[in-house]
Amino acid sequence: MATKSFLSTISPTAYRALLSTAGRSASVAPIDATWYMPNNPKNGRDEYHKERIENARFFDLDATSLPGSKYPHMLPSYEDFTLAVAQLGISSKDQLVVYDKSGIFSSPRAAWTFALFGHPKVYLLDSYASYKSGEYPVDTKEPLPTPSTEAYQPISKEQFAQNYQSQVIEYDELLELVKSHQLGKQYITFDARSKDRFTGEAPEPRPGLSSGHIPGALSLPFSKLLTGEGTYKSKEELLKVFADEFGFDLSNSDFLEDKKGIIVMCGSGVTAVILKFAINSIIGLDVPVRVYDGSWTEWADRAPTEYIDKSEVARESV
Repeated sequence: MATKSFLSTISPTAYRALLSTAGRSASVAPIDATWYMPNNPKNGRDEYHKERIENARFFDLDATSLPGSKYPHMLPSYEDFTLAVAQLGISSKDQLVVYDKSGIFSSPRAAWTFALFGHPKVYLLDSYASYKSGEYPVDTKEPLPTPSTEAYQPISKEQFAQNYQSQVIEYDELLELVKSHQLGKQYITFDARSKDRFTGEAPEPRPGLSSGHIPGALSLPFSKLLTGEGTYKSKEELLKVFADEFGFDLSNSDFLEDKKGIIVMCGSGVTAVILKFAINSIIGLDVPVRVYDGSWTEWADRAPTEYIDKSEVARESV
């Protein structure tokens, strides 16, 4: 049976309160998960060294990924993830508070990854800019090495496999759904990329990769779920987005009818989790939301050309 971690947003004020109440047996570990698109000259690790929340550890989405994959930051193996987290000096008893310097961008992916591997309590800071505007302390000194923990294993490998099966979808399964005209019948699929990348009007940030979308997918740019300040919209505002854009009432699971759940994707599996987090953790809808880990980067590279759609309106498949 899949395990369920606590995964929620936390305000800067609530984070500071959490610090004051944490005990020795359940310390608070801030996690800097800053990551930038490949066409951005900034580097997350460099930014971490310049400035960070006090005692933050840097979680590198690219380094903590599947070795040898031609697709960026694919989920790592159970063994690689638990080793990497142990080297950060994190214990499964720690309460994690994950953030990124862009507001809400790469941090949902990192927070979800920790939860997927069974970390019991994970918060998403909403947001780093709000934290700084509150004049809470940041550290600009060179970070000191963090002693490794002896072992990090919040759940068993078998439990992780169950989590993975329920929360992740891979290329072969998705391709079969599209080829058999079953994608729209079994799932609602949201694509978090910009609308012009979805329709093929704008190029992908990765050179040589075609833009477009999977037949049957719906365009939901992640920016529509965020405020102008880069924080998540309220539950009520998020419900309105889904109602206005698609006519879906996400206040309960009835809108799914007889479908199995929701699939979310983006360019490379990072901003897709902004959608998943909004649906499961902020709206609080208890339905399966599966992340297509390879997302458009894998699909555009592997899928037959007839399954790269550039129409304005979603269609099932040819």
